[in-house]
Amino acid sequence: MIATFLAYLADFSIFIPVVVAIIRKEGFATNVYRLIGIYCFLILLRNMTTLIMNQLDVYNIYIYNWHNLLGFTVIAIIYSLVVKNYYFKFFAWTCILIVTTTAFIDYPTLLDVKTRNFNQFSYNVSGFLTIILTLFYFYQLLQSLYVSNLTQYPLFWFSAGILFYYAGTLFSYLFIETTFNSSVELRQQYWVIDAILSIVLSIFLGISIWFIKPPDNFC
Repeated sequence: MIATFLAYLADFSIFIPVVVAIIRKEGFATNVYRLIGIYCFLILLRNMTTLIMNQLDVYNIYIYNWHNLLGFTVIAIIYSLVVKNYYFKFFAWTCILIVTTTAFIDYPTLLDVKTRNFNQFSYNVSGFLTIILTLFYFYQLLQSLYVSNLTQYPLFWFSAGILFYYAGTLFSYLFIETTFNSSVELRQQYWVIDAILSIVLSIFLGISIWFIKPPDNFC
């Protein structure tokens, strides 16, 4: 009962940043902030599409698989734009190539609309690389010291939410898979963790968008 409630709450929590984006729409004047908006839209599209498909008893796992691939691509492009280091930009685009390649190794989970399986490789690979990209961005942010107040910097909240979500889901998934692989009941706990972290991500995305300002007023 609680797990079901959390699942629905997680699905609808994405409306937090969406509503904030509507209120603060004048801030989406740069490519980076537009991509943050696109990332939120992708989550909204996934959540609402899979929710409706689930109610209609229609296969929807491939939607999650495509969202993981597209969502990671958007994240990597965001960091390739905000970090000026040439080698990091090359690394970010290489990560996109790696995740795309690993995703298509298990191509039936992307092309078969009736698949019952999550992509075998891309979730772990994209999660690990997202953590690396985010940590490197935080390192560059602290090294440069060009932001006077981190708590009012949109990309700080965006990156914090991304790091919480991907680190939490990746390590909990690996722990459950390697420790409780034979227990269906315990493996279901992963989805409770995923739902909670999804809510946290939505809140952080909402805060991030709230602090987006037009370029002329943005430090």
